[in-house]
Amino acid sequence: MAKDSGIQALVESMREELADIARQAEAQASWSLALPVAVIDARKPPTRVYATAIGTIGSVLRISRTVDHPLIQQLFVLHEEIGPEQAIEALLNGADGEEFAELWEEYREEAKGELVWGANDAAAFVTKSKACHQDHELALVALVPGHLYSCGVPIRSLTA
Repeated sequence: MAKDSGIQALVESMREELADIARQAEAQASWSLALPVAVIDARKPPTRVYATAIGTIGSVLRISRTVDHPLIQQLFVLHEEIGPEQAIEALLNGADGEEFAELWEEYREEAKGELVWGANDAAAFVTKSKACHQDHELALVALVPGHLYSCGVPIRSLTA
């Protein structure tokens, strides 16, 4: 289970909605791209739960072509350290300013105000879903303002 108490509380608050998805995942004898997983979107009220297959998670969470780029990753680090506007300004005025400007524009177009994740994160979640299935857990992604978390939740804790 996620170690973050906020994510644990979020999962507990959505337990009823997650239980059906957990039962569907438990019914899968073996892992496949059809394995049910959950996405909790708590970025704004009301919190919503989406069920999707691991193989179609990209239809629920947009996969970005730019988010894995080192300059965009640097933006995320600077965002936490110095704030959003200062981070963008620092990168625009840096040695790779032109390249960053192009990437930033592409990223903004891809995201269109929505939270996106990179292909690396999506691939890691596929791998995590395999481990979760073996451990009798429901693989889920939780979206909260400004962050995306992935974890496994014991199916028994959702269905008991």
